[in-house]
Amino acid sequence: MGFTDNVRQALLDRIGPGKRYPNNKRMADELGVDPSQLNRFLKRERGLNSDSLGHILDRVGVTLTFCDDPSDATREVCFRPPDKGRAGPGAPGPKADDFLAVPLTAPVVAASAGLVPEESVEGWVLVWRHQESIRFRSNLVAVEVMPGELSMAPTLHPGDVVLVDRDDRDPCPAGKIMLVREPHEGGKTRIRRVSTRRLDDDVELIYYSDDSREHPPATYRLGRDFSGDISRAIGGSVVWAWSDMTRK
Repeated sequence: MGFTDNVRQALLDRIGPGKRYPNNKRMADELGVDPSQLNRFLKRERGLNSDSLGHILDRVGVTLTFCDDPSDATREVCFRPPDKGRAGPGAPGPKADDFLAVPLTAPVVAASAGLVPEESVEGWVLVWRHQESIRFRSNLVAVEVMPGELSMAPTLHPGDVVLVDRDDRDPCPAGKIMLVREPHEGGKTRIRRVSTRRLDDDVELIYYSDDSREHPPATYRLGRDFSGDISRAIGGSVVWAWSDMTRK
């Protein structure tokens, strides 16, 4: 569905017994719009002009975010009280403010700017926000090293989960592990180390792995291959990883 259809369906989902609005008339009154105009919109008989649509969205508390707007990916955490029958007497519960919920998603989604679409979230990773490498970071996403991906071995193996800070796309100093994108159509998004070299009229980007024998470096140019936009080349910096030590 498109944006208008999504708005229409969201309004319809809020009308009925036990819902936010018992009927169309009550919804129109509370939103401050003409009931007949709202009814025709809900029945797909006519659309709404931009002013009316904007007024409705304001009244229901909708915030519009464009896909290329910077936006924190993490969510706040709320813990349920523990079962008193299982918790010891006086056992303190965890503090929600000490944790962040980080979305786990595919590399290509993690490397993009803006919000992570809900349908692209494969799960949530609980992160202690006071960890030194995570402190003061909030635009984090989690990415799993895919099966058969051995290019970063022995540092990373398939099944390891890395945290990527999407606000940190600076490839300096050389050797940072980053989420990178290939420039050509259909190019993959990978986890690689990155170094740079200044040229007369461009910047050379070198993506290289820890297993360089099987996975040789790839070299691109920021201006020529990525239109000078570092966000097209680098999705973020890897700041933490959960690793199965039995494979090390």
